[in-house]
Amino acid sequence: KSEKIRYDKNNDIIFSSGNTKFIIDDDYLINTNNVYFDRGRSKIYGNKITEIIDDKNNVFKLIDGFVFDIKEEFIKSKKSTITDNKNNIYKFENLIVNLKTNEIAGNELKIEFNKTYFGNENNDPILKGKSSYSNDNELKVYKAVFSTCNTKKKKCRGWELSADEFTHNKTSKIFEYRNTWLKIFDFKAFFLPYFNHPDPTVKRKSGFLTPSYTTSDSLGTSINFPYFKILGEDKDITFSPRYYADKS
Repeated sequence: KSEKIRYDKNNDIIFSSGNTKFIIDDDYLINTNNVYFDRGRSKIYGNKITEIIDDKNNVFKLIDGFVFDIKEEFIKSKKSTITDNKNNIYKFENLIVNLKTNEIAGNELKIEFNKTYFGNENNDPILKGKSSYSNDNELKVYKAVFSTCNTKKKKCRGWELSADEFTHNKTSKIFEYRNTWLKIFDFKAFFLPYFNHPDPTVKRKSGFLTPSYTTSDSLGTSINFPYFKILGEDKDITFSPRYYADKS
């Protein structure tokens, strides 16, 4: 759907000027401006900001132009932002979206989670990585950094996990980390070959809770690593060891 269309018969190219909409099998709605449709190469492309809304109300914002390969059914963009239906924001470079398989791949991923996603609106949960891949079953991020700790009144986050590989298993609802360093105030504290914890959609399961830190004039800086253990349907216990940064 277009405000105006011009057809170059010699080169078999259609140019749509002004506001343009594409509807793909009722699964995707694409809003854009000033695009070309190369019929011979079966590609649609443009350099304006483009918005894609899928049937799950996820919004893809293609900031630095796009190419849509109709035969292969994938879309490429050099710089993109995805806002999912839970208001988590994914920022990509060199994004590729496969419309056939619902797979997404890209570089320099940065996920800015909804502040309430991990249960504390005062936190700034974030996940970053050099490259990433996602489908309906899992999200993989390579050279990843994850933390829910904010940077308010601090030069760096109180804690973060730095992993060679991060996986969100969407079926079992687990975050998994491989070859991971737990960093406390930018200092490497513990190395974990493998580590996992439930994702925020899990309401009750044994495992580590979010670490927290405190400072005291008398005791100095400390960090808590609480562990929640389910003992039954209506019984549980939380063990909360505290580690101090100084000799106390």
